Amino acid sequence: MKAIGSINAVCGRVTGVDEHGRARVLRRGESVFADDTLVAALDAAASVRLLSGGEVFVARGKLVVLDADVFEHDDCVDDGSLCLADVRRVLRWLQPAGRQSVA
Repeated sequence: MKAIGSINAVCGRVTGVDEHGRARVLRRGESVFADDTLVAALDAAASVRLLSGGEVFVARGKLVVLDADVFEHDDCVDDGSLCLADVRRVLRWLQPAGRQSVA
């Protein structure tokens, strides 16, 4: 398993579940791995410092899946704007001449 970061702070019971379903209680300084699911109890929360420099927060009663969308940062950041631009380009291409776009 590839470590992608570590627990920076934890308050209450936060559980890490690996891709094989094995669960462990997370403590400050513990490593987290690609495809772990972090689950915070209703009265718990945690923050994860990623090796990429980012930080992920797990709010009370929530879960976060540490997949590639969370921990991989490169020149192709998917913030949705690239997808919207691509959709608009395709719509313009498909549009018959003289029709107005709604996108």
